Amino acid sequence: MIKNLKTFTTLLLMVLLCFSCAGKPEVGISKDTIYEPPMPKQEIEYELGAGDVLEVVYHFTPKPDTKEYILSVADILKVEFAYHPDMDRELTVRPDGNITMPRKGAVYALGLTTLQLQDKIIELYSNEFIDPVVTITMIQYNRTIDRLKEAIKTSARGESKLSPIRPDGYVSFPLIADVMAGGKTVPELKEILTRQYQAQVDNLTITLSLYTMKANLVYIFGEVTNPNSYLVDGTSSISQLVARAGGTTNTAEKSTILVISRDKKRRPWGRLVNLEKILYSGDISQDIILNQYDVVYVPKSTIARSNLFVQQYINNMIPTNLIGPYDMGGTVFGGTLIQNKPIIK
Repeated sequence: MIKNLKTFTTLLLMVLLCFSCAGKPEVGISKDTIYEPPMPKQEIEYELGAGDVLEVVYHFTPKPDTKEYILSVADILKVEFAYHPDMDRELTVRPDGNITMPRKGAVYALGLTTLQLQDKIIELYSNEFIDPVVTITMIQYNRTIDRLKEAIKTSARGESKLSPIRPDGYVSFPLIADVMAGGKTVPELKEILTRQYQAQVDNLTITLSLYTMKANLVYIFGEVTNPNSYLVDGTSSISQLVARAGGTTNTAEKSTILVISRDKKRRPWGRLVNLEKILYSGDISQDIILNQYDVVYVPKSTIARSNLFVQQYINNMIPTNLIGPYDMGGTVFGGTLIQNKPIIK
């Protein structure tokens, strides 16, 4: 009789414990609810990274140029000497910036105007001719634009170029040196490219856009079904990322999720999110919008940490024949089956 009473009392306590653990219902609203606070905004502009693909569209706008023409590589010009027609030549500006003049050899012409080059040649030949008269006529010019058009003419997209960002953060474009794009925003990179192209080509403007996004990654680990890195197209909140990761596990502590971000000065910035409150009341205005490279950690609940402690420091370290069974059915917490008799007889 006493034995049956003890067993009944134990079972009753277990039932009461189960009901107390059930706690409040999963959803805490019973009707449609509108929340006044708006959703948080994304706080940091997207930074370009390895794998991103950029599209540059080139716009050539022929118009009168108010400044003197500057000689560039591959320009063809005609140099004529009055009274000395045997010295006349058609010359091409070589890749090293020089032209080849009779009797004098290489003469540097790159970056000069035609008038500057004319004065240079007159001074160069003043020891051979008395008051030499030199005329320079441009035969072919703006060859840089021709080379640029040649570089992009095979593109099926017209006068544009798709350029991927390499793992080292650099990206290659026609005519100019490689540019460091990693860590820069699209407007910042456009400003750099505009300066470099305008130094070489007159009447050229560019449009820069992000064609393929690969670096907008966020990371989640801890007590979720599928911890991993996730590519975000657009924006994503904590709850949306948790959903992509398959949801939280039964061992998760949803009220203290840690989000590690970077502020505008690239300093670590930690915040806590109560996902349980968001999901319970439906107030997603409390949901944080994630930024690029954010790290989300979902911790274990208190009871899960306790179970882990028992598994690591009791089950795995103390022989079971020394402590005997310690749960109602002879089954150890953590899933290890004890083949002894239960403690209650």
